[in-house]
Amino acid sequence: TAAAAATYDIHTGDDLYGRLQMLPPGDDVIVHAGTYPTPGFLQVTWPGTASQPIVIHAAPGDRPILQGTFAQNTINISGSYWTLQGFEITGGSHGLRLMSVDHATIQDNVIHGTGDVGISCNFEPDNCDSVQIIHNEIYDTGKDGGTGEGMYLGCNNAACTFTNSLVALNYVHDMGGMQGDGIEIKEGAHDNIVRDNVIVRPNYPGITMYGFAGAGGPNIVERNLVWHGKADNGIQIVGQIIVRNNLVLDTAITGIASKPSQNATPHDAVIVNNTVAGAGTGCLKTNNWSTESGNVIANNALYCDGASAADITGGAAADVVIVGNIGLGTSNAPAGFTMGTTTAADIGDPATGNVYPPPASILLNAGDMAHQPVDDFNGLARVLRTVGAYDGASPTNPGWTV
Repeated sequence: TAAAAATYDIHTGDDLYGRLQMLPPGDDVIVHAGTYPTPGFLQVTWPGTASQPIVIHAAPGDRPILQGTFAQNTINISGSYWTLQGFEITGGSHGLRLMSVDHATIQDNVIHGTGDVGISCNFEPDNCDSVQIIHNEIYDTGKDGGTGEGMYLGCNNAACTFTNSLVALNYVHDMGGMQGDGIEIKEGAHDNIVRDNVIVRPNYPGITMYGFAGAGGPNIVERNLVWHGKADNGIQIVGQIIVRNNLVLDTAITGIASKPSQNATPHDAVIVNNTVAGAGTGCLKTNNWSTESGNVIANNALYCDGASAADITGGAAADVVIVGNIGLGTSNAPAGFTMGTTTAADIGDPATGNVYPPPASILLNAGDMAHQPVDDFNGLARVLRTVGAYDGASPTNPGWTV
C-alpha cells in the first residue's frame, strides 16, 4: 500500500537526504536555513503524479545550502512531477544531474562552485521531457577541471534527449572549466523554448543548440541577452530553430552562427529581429546553407563595424530568404542587407548595453512585415516594422535596463 502524502519540516540536524530518498507521491518537504552536506553519492527517485506532485522547497525567507563534493554530483535525480525550489547548491561535480525525468520544475535556485556542470541531463540513455528550468542563477562552474557548462541538456549524437521543455528567466554567468557554454542543448532536442535568459561572460557560446531527426517542432530561442562572450560565438545553432528578439553584445567571435554539427544540418533556421553588436569577427555567419532549405535571415540589426555584418560562407540555396537586415560591416549576402549610418545613431551605445533605437534611427519602420514577430525583446507587442530586437515605438525604452 502506497504511503499517504505527508508534509515534513526539515532543520539542520535532521536527516534531509534520508528523507529525500523515500518520498511517495504528494509529499511536501520544507527545508529551513542551514548547510546540509551530502553523504557522498546521492541518487533519488521522486515518483510524483499529475494529481500528487512531490515538492521540495525552502522555507519562506530561507535559502538552505545543499553542499556536495567534487567527487560526486550533489544530487542525481530521476522521477516525474516534482519541484525543487529555493536552494543554494554548491560543490559537487554536477550541481543537479537529471536522469530519467519528466514533468519536473527546477526553480529559484542558486547553483555555483561546481566541479563541472551546473545542471545536466546527459546520463545515457535516460531522457528528459517536459522540464521547466526557471529563474535560477548559475555561476563559477568547472572548478575541478570539468567542461563547466551552466546547463548541459541532452547527449552527443542524440544518445539521450531533452524535449518539450522550458528554460527561462535564468541568470547564467562567469562560466569556467574547459568549455563553459552558458546553456547547451544537444542533438535530438526539439520543441524546447529558451527564453528571457541573461547570459554573461561565458567561455564557449552563451547558447548552443543543435538539430534533430524525425518528428518534432522547432526549438525557439527568444528574448535572451548574451553579453561579453569571452572566447567564442554568442548564439551558435544548427537548424530547425527560430532565433528571434535576442540581444547579442560583445562576443569574441561571431554574434550568431549557424553551421552543421554532429549529424545535423542547418535547414529551417529562422533568424529574425535580433540585435547583434560588437562581435569580434562578425555579427552573423552561416556555413553550408547552399544546399539546405527553409532558412531565413530577416530584420536583424547587425552592427559590427570594422568586421563582418553578414557572412554567408559558401553561398545560399535558392529558397533562402534574406531581407530587411540593416547594419555596419562588410556583407556578402546576395540581397537583403542595407548599410546603416552610425552605431550611435542607429542603436545607441552597445558598450553600456543600451541598444534601444534612438528616435531618428534608420531601423524604425524599416523591416519586412512578413517576417516580423508579434512581440519584441521586452515582450511587448510590436507596433512598428522595426529592425532588431526592440519595437522602438516609444521614444525611450519602456522595458528593463540591460
